[in-house]
Parts: sequence; C-alpha cells; structure tokens
Amino acid sequence: MGKFNPNDVANLLVKCHRRCCICHRFCGFKMETDHIEPTYESGEGNIDNAIPVCLECHAEIHCYNPKHPIGRKFSPTELRQHKKQWLSICMDKPEIFAQAAPISEAGPLNSLVDELEYNLEACERSASLLSIEQFNEAMRRGAISFLEPNLKETIYSTYAEINRLNQLVDSFAHQDSSTRGARQPLKNDINKFTPITKKAIEEAKDKLLKYLERDTDNEVP
Repeated sequence: MGKFNPNDVANLLVKCHRRCCICHRFCGFKMETDHIEPTYESGEGNIDNAIPVCLECHAEIHCYNPKHPIGRKFSPTELRQHKKQWLSICMDKPEIFAQAAPISEAGPLNSLVDELEYNLEACERSASLLSIEQFNEAMRRGAISFLEPNLKETIYSTYAEINRLNQLVDSFAHQDSSTRGARQPLKNDINKFTPITKKAIEEAKDKLLKYLERDTDNEVP
C-alpha cells in the first residue's frame, strides 16, 4: 500500500531532473521519493503523494521532534507546494538546465559520512591525524543541531574521541625524537585509544547512514 510504483517513480525523477524539490540541488542517486502524507497517517502509495528530495532535506523533513518543538515542521501542504512549484519550473523553464552541467553536491551530513569512512581508514595507519573538517562544516551550517538526540549525542561523543586521539598523535609527532623513553607512553596511549575511537566512528557512521536512508514506510510518529 505504501510503496510507490517504480515506473511512476522513474517518470517523476525525469520530471524533476533528479533535483530536490525543496533545495533544488542536483542529487544524482542520492535522493529519496518521500511520502508527503506519511504512511502512519494513512498516506497512500500513489505517486501524487510522493516528493523527490535529497537525503539532506529528507532528514530535515523527518527530524522534527514534537516533544521539543524548535523551528517549523514541514507540513504536507507545504511539501505539495514545493513539489508543484519545482515541477512547474522544470516544465516551463527547461533552459535553466542548459546553463551548466549538473553537479551532484553532497550536503553536510553526507559529507560527514564520507569523513567518518575516511577516519576509519586512517585509524588503520599508525599515528595518523583524523579529519574533523566536515564535522566543523556541519556544525557551522547547523546540520547537526536538529538531529535526533541520540544520534546527535553519538556524533558529538565520537568527535570528542577523535579530538582526544588527534591531540595524542600531534604531541607524539612534535616530541623530541631523541627522548625515546618519553615518547613511549604517548605511543602506548595512541595504541590504547585508537580502537576505542574506531569503534565510536563505526557506530556514528552506521547510525547516521540509517538516519539518512531510513524507510519512511515503516516510520512511526
């Protein structure tokens, strides 16, 4: 009942040029056909109830917490207007797509997943600094502040572990190599905290991926 017909989905993706109906960013494969009226509120599986959105906007639509109402929730009425407006632009002004080749831009949360995956690889290399650039960018853009509390806490604690490990690695790299005996405790701490940090990164990445890719057919209010 809640699943959209694949052929209808394909036609809708063509109509929107695989661009998000909310932010208008080209998404490539990184998009969802979300239910405007959620299935848990008797939303139907016909294509009129579908809106193509990027993973970032998909997360925005469903991250609103009614128990802690901050900001403004996306309503079905608003989503229908976003869809209608963007499909109208795509149909009436196709010349806008000839001005530049589409670039599949990653949003801050998708970039955060990439950074976590990189950091997992870096953990395998002894005394390597881990990246925090995308975390800082996501913080700057406010992409983390409205996530579910458990997910937000996991991300924050993970980057706290990353920062602790980076401080140890940086201290080890800048310590005088002639004082070999003094360097060994730092090396021991790096070896101790690297697997702890790696486990935290794996948990954060898995939770964030599930959040971005969750199936709204099974969602509950």
